[in-house]
Amino acid sequence: MSTQMSKDVSCPKCSAAVRTKMWPGICTQDSPELRMRVLDETFFDWKCPECGYEARFLYPCLYHDRDRKFMVYLAPNDKAGEFQPVDVSEKFPQLAGVKKRVVSTPAELKEKILIFEAGLNDYAVELVKAALASVIEEKAGCKTVQGYFCCADEEANRITFTFFLEGENSPVLRRTSMDAYRKSLEIAGSLRTPEGNCFVPVDSVTALNLFADYRNSKKKA
Repeated sequence: MSTQMSKDVSCPKCSAAVRTKMWPGICTQDSPELRMRVLDETFFDWKCPECGYEARFLYPCLYHDRDRKFMVYLAPNDKAGEFQPVDVSEKFPQLAGVKKRVVSTPAELKEKILIFEAGLNDYAVELVKAALASVIEEKAGCKTVQGYFCCADEEANRITFTFFLEGENSPVLRRTSMDAYRKSLEIAGSLRTPEGNCFVPVDSVTALNLFADYRNSKKKA
């Protein structure tokens, strides 16, 4: 079930103590309105009622979709990469078949939700994203700062991503065929991926490591 708590937050502008609701746990089946707030990127919006100052108020949050069997833990302030894997199978054996991920930003939390709701494998999605980012950087002559999965359409045979380029204010959309995703799914399936009963980050670093492992496996074959 979703869990709620309240905390006094000091306004950075006027120093007023604002009683603020927080949701350290979200169960989308119990609170579908919270899911919508995460997806429209307003869940962590905060506004001071005294002076009108607006900010993003981030805190650790566990998102759980019981029906689709996935959980995503938001560890803010870029701490996802430092997150120590914890095997939860002993205390919570009912979570053995649940995908468990850890992310560091609300945008990454939203992306994971979209990926799993689309029924996709996030390891394969990250591989496609990394390949597209490489093509974009080669053609545009600048680095991709961030990239996010948007949607997939099997009938149209395409998967779509949004990329943010270094020095550019506006994001760019890039599409490729679902065939690229299926090939990436084969690659991910041929390698050992850190799944198990731990919360793990699956991101661009993961994709680079998987590509390296795949190349090494081909050399040994």
